[in-house]
Amino acid sequence: MNPSGVAVAVLTVVFTLTAIFFLDDASGDVPPLKPSVYDKKLDRLDRRGVEAAYSARVGLLFQNWMTDTNQESQDRALRGHRKAREIYIKVMSGIDERDPEGKEP
Repeated sequence: MNPSGVAVAVLTVVFTLTAIFFLDDASGDVPPLKPSVYDKKLDRLDRRGVEAAYSARVGLLFQNWMTDTNQESQDRALRGHRKAREIYIKVMSGIDERDPEGKEP
């Protein structure tokens, strides 16, 4: 696997784990984190991580579609893109609730 493939794989894993964390957190099954002096910094890092994972995932979806141009590949890319957007919005909304000052205008 080439270096960019490894980076995409790592970012996909990070994105998935972040999404699972926030989805589980929203369900109420996981107790909230204890406040920390590092919360603002961690929230900013979370934002960057989610953005990087989203970009990597969308890039991979469209790269695959451009490689395999049949209708099934197109449908898969569009479904994946829609799901990635939904997860991005849900995760970023959760971060915005914790860190409204870091929210983009």
